[in-house]
Amino acid sequence: MPREPASPLMLSAWTPAPLASIVALWLVVAGNYSFWTTLTGGLGDSTRGVAAALTLAVALWASLTFALHLLAFTRLHRWLWAIVLVASAAAAHFVDHWGVLIDKAMLRNVVQTDTAEALDLLTSELVLDLLFRGLLPAAAILAWPMQRPRLKSSLIASVSLALLGAGLFTAALAVHYSEYAPTFRNHRELRYQLVPANFVRAGVGIALPTGHPSMRKIEPVAQDATRTPGAQPLLFVLVVGETARADNFSLGDYARPTNAALSSSGVRYFQGVKSCGTDTATALPCMFTDIKGDAYSVEQAGRRENLLDILQRTGVNVAWVENNSGCKGVCDRVPTTRLQDLDACAGRDCNDADFALAIDRLPRLQADTLMVFHQQGSHGPAYFKRYPGTPAFGPACETNRLQDCPRETVVNAYDSSIDFTSQALANVIRALERRAFQSAGGGVVMLYISDHGESLGERGVYLHGLPSWVAPHEQFHVPMMLWMDDAARRRLAPDTRCLDDAMTRDLSHDYLYHTLMGAFDVKSKVYVPRLDLLAGVDDVSRCPPKTTDFVEQHRTNQGTP
Repeated sequence: MPREPASPLMLSAWTPAPLASIVALWLVVAGNYSFWTTLTGGLGDSTRGVAAALTLAVALWASLTFALHLLAFTRLHRWLWAIVLVASAAAAHFVDHWGVLIDKAMLRNVVQTDTAEALDLLTSELVLDLLFRGLLPAAAILAWPMQRPRLKSSLIASVSLALLGAGLFTAALAVHYSEYAPTFRNHRELRYQLVPANFVRAGVGIALPTGHPSMRKIEPVAQDATRTPGAQPLLFVLVVGETARADNFSLGDYARPTNAALSSSGVRYFQGVKSCGTDTATALPCMFTDIKGDAYSVEQAGRRENLLDILQRTGVNVAWVENNSGCKGVCDRVPTTRLQDLDACAGRDCNDADFALAIDRLPRLQADTLMVFHQQGSHGPAYFKRYPGTPAFGPACETNRLQDCPRETVVNAYDSSIDFTSQALANVIRALERRAFQSAGGGVVMLYISDHGESLGERGVYLHGLPSWVAPHEQFHVPMMLWMDDAARRRLAPDTRCLDDAMTRDLSHDYLYHTLMGAFDVKSKVYVPRLDLLAGVDDVSRCPPKTTDFVEQHRTNQGTP
């Protein structure tokens, strides 16, 4: 039987099967604290509950051993095992310490994050987790001498492990189905806590449906779209917020003055807006696509033209200015620049307050124009980096290890980031006022809306990105506000009664698509007037129907930290 070179540590050489079983045991036990905590909490501490948990543990161990042993048919199997160990340690850390559930959306966020965001998540606890749960076991596996059995022996071992795993799972279900069924039904988060199955399943789900973005054929949308430009150019600035939750906006009755900079600006604030996702990679494409509700998926949206494509095709000048980690494919076919590249920040790092300089630097408009500003906003966990200087509310948590801070200091830091967002929006409004004064054009408009909300430790959950079926109110409830000058009011002629009504009723991201189409007078079968907040109507009874569930839930969640 072939043997690898002798180990300098004088260890006995093993075949892949026992080593795979040890790796599997380590992953099942050391990598799944949250999974076992949730499972045992659901099963209870009765004798049958304990037996059900132990039986499932053995079945998972056997099945994972089989899966790892399959990798032994390649000469790189130990490196693959090492990668699984390190990746599992990282996944387990975020599941255990942050309450994260790992699905396709969460993994897509990880893949699409930039270096700055990744560094914000780097903590001493993460380093220790990677070291003890990942790197040290991986090093041990790589150092252990191994015998390479013949193909026949490997096949026999794999078949035996497969039969063992299948048999144990069958026996577990036969004996303990009455315990498992209600537990897994009531705790759907279990499948997203189980390491490494969670990130492997998510990775396969991302990889299989679509090829590389450059290989995709983009499906045209609204090919019937036409528009008649106004006599004077309209400048519409859409500010896409990042991780701003409406519960902490004083314009929406939050006790703290987090929106003091906007108190006299004349903005209209909409209290009951619900996002269509709890993470940027899901919500941002959703905001600009015509696919809504249960039919929406990130993959499908990526294969279709979005709102920016339609507006650009019908003659609107579209520009995307980025101060975040990217537009998630939304701006791929329109002129895009990073805020830092505008040389507007005098040699320092740009922040969201500098978006106003992009407006000041615009040449005289020759056509209707949409500028999209993608903010850095309140992206966590390093909230203390999202505002310059002294926090507006202190003392503030000044570390990315939020669990190490008293919760009130976490809220202080987050609220200070919202205060700075308000200052940045006030800067944009002042720049638009200067623009309107310098050129008597077709009007200027600012619409602000956040991509998703944030959890600040409620029920032990931090950050965002939980699957929609389990995500709390705080991750869905987002702020939206509108400001326009007199020239824009005359051109767009919105019904103020409907606008006033909309400020206190349930809305969603769906309204953005149709409000922008209406603002630029785009005519198309995909345009839905009842979802256009700026549509003119002649009877208040024709305003979209009023509901209160989401607004009332928002009011229930208000309070001083």
